[in-house]
Parts: sequence; structure tokens; C-alpha cells
Amino acid sequence: MTEVRRRGRPGQAEPVAQKGAQALERGIAILQYLEKSGGSSSVSDISVNLDLPLSTTFRLLKVLEAADFVYQDNQLGWWHIGLGVFNVGAAYIHNRDVLSVAGPFMRRLMLMSGETVNIAIRNGNEAVLIGQQECKSMVRMCAPLGSRLPLHASGAGKALLYPLSEPELLDTILKTGLQRFTPTTMVDLPVLQKALDAAQQQGYIIDQEEHVAGLNCIASAIFDDVGSVVAAISISGPSSRLTPERFLSQGELVRDTARDISKALGLKAPQM
Repeated sequence: MTEVRRRGRPGQAEPVAQKGAQALERGIAILQYLEKSGGSSSVSDISVNLDLPLSTTFRLLKVLEAADFVYQDNQLGWWHIGLGVFNVGAAYIHNRDVLSVAGPFMRRLMLMSGETVNIAIRNGNEAVLIGQQECKSMVRMCAPLGSRLPLHASGAGKALLYPLSEPELLDTILKTGLQRFTPTTMVDLPVLQKALDAAQQQGYIIDQEEHVAGLNCIASAIFDDVGSVVAAISISGPSSRLTPERFLSQGELVRDTARDISKALGLKAPQM
């Protein structure tokens, strides 16, 4: 009898594991919802939008709070993304050598170009801003870290695309599509491919108000020690200041900076 009961216990672990996985999925969903909501929300809004019982939502928030992933505002009672999430993200970024290596080069590029400098990496089918050096101008581009950019319609995004082989590029475009954001967004694949081919030769690519009207960007790919593209560096500024007349000189400046960062990461042969 005792032996039979012992053999039966492992079979009972499956429902427990399923409940644990469900709780984890719901906890992740709460963090993702807070991120999309600007970093904070009320427990009732989270409950309604995630279709979770209010009691369950509150219990999950308390678990996340214990891990510093969220905290509650004492005045309004709203829940906010906590320091624990930042620490996890910081650990991820720390493991990406590119950001720590790129720091001095970003500042130099900002001073030489007079524009805000950005570092972005690819995450799935988007580019994600992980580093920024704001320029000194009163009118300047500023986007929060973690901002997501379309690969086909942003300077950094296209810089992450142009080193890809044609099959890789086509596979990516099939997954993402070519959504129009402004009248100048490249939504025709042959036109986009032509721009990417030119960028491959010149070592930088232009985003001329393709993602945001009134904003121009110039970007270049950063490579690691084995020649794989790992990030993109860009300068961004108002189209009234970062004009087409400056594209060549500033493009070469961005290209050379990307090359210096790539060399610092261990790249031996020039890839641009």
C-alpha cells in the first residue's frame, strides 16, 4: 500500500507544474501590460485587460512586488514597474559588450555631429533602443530606452538589415511586412532593397522622415569579432537641421564611428 502511494505522487506533480507555469505566464503578462501602459496601471485595469480575476491579479502583483519587479504607489494605489525589472534588463545589456564599448565613441560622435546618438539592437522583428547620448541643442531627438523601431522604416532598423543576405532579408520582410508610417516610408520591396544595397557599399543608410515626420536619421551597422552584425549606431535630428546637404559628411562620420566600435569589439577585417 505504501509503495503504491509513493508511485502515485509523481503523477500528481503534473497539475502542480501546470499551475506554476500558468502563474508564471500570467506574471509575465502583467509585466508586459505595465510596459505597454507606460510603466504603471491600476489593479482593476490589469484585471480587466488581461481577463484575470481581481483576486488573482492582486495575488500575482504581491508576488512580483516581493521580487522588486513591481511596487505600489501609496497615494494612488497604482502599480508600477520596479527596480527588479531594470536590474534584469541591465544585466542583459551588460552582457552585450557593444554598449559598454560604444560609450566613448557615442559621446565623440555626439560632439562632432551635434546630434543625438543612439545604439539599437535587434529583438525579433524590431530594433530596440538600448543606449542614447543626447546632444546639447535645445531642439533634439529624445526617445526612452527600450523604444521599439520598425526594421524597414528607421535608420537603426535598416542598418540592422543591410548586412543580411538576400534570403535572410526576404524572410524578415515576409514576417514584418512593409507598414507605412509617413509618406516617405519605403513600402516597395525593390526600392528598399536598392537602398540597402547602396548602404552595404557606402557603410551607412539614411532614414529621411520615414518613421517620424520631421525627423531624419543616419545609421550604420556594428559588427562583432566574427563579422556578425550585433547593433546599429545612429544620429537623429530634426529635418530642418539634419538636412540632405549634411547626409554625406555626417554619414561618413557615423560609418567611421561604427567601424571604430566594431574594431574595439575585436573585428579584424573591415566589413563596411
